[in-house]
Amino acid sequence: METSLNKPDFVASETLFRAAIVPGKFVRLEYLTDLSEFIKADVTIKQLCREGDTELLELANGEMVPLDRVVSISGNLSPRYPGYGNYSCDC
Repeated sequence: METSLNKPDFVASETLFRAAIVPGKFVRLEYLTDLSEFIKADVTIKQLCREGDTELLELANGEMVPLDRVVSISGNLSPRYPGYGNYSCDC
């Protein structure tokens, strides 16, 4: 499935995805590591910050996760990973 960053459905899902980024909130975070490992963790978001051109989620445990590697936040799927919603489960 091809994702266009300029389509209205991308903009709507991007808005919902970003609305799930609430500092101090405990969330289920699903993301990909630098080695493309799929990680699912229950974490507290400390803040959304920027380093150069990269947006990062800073977690309460000190970990920094690039926002472009986040697949979902509390079930709010990133529009950058539309196919992952079909394959994820809480097993």
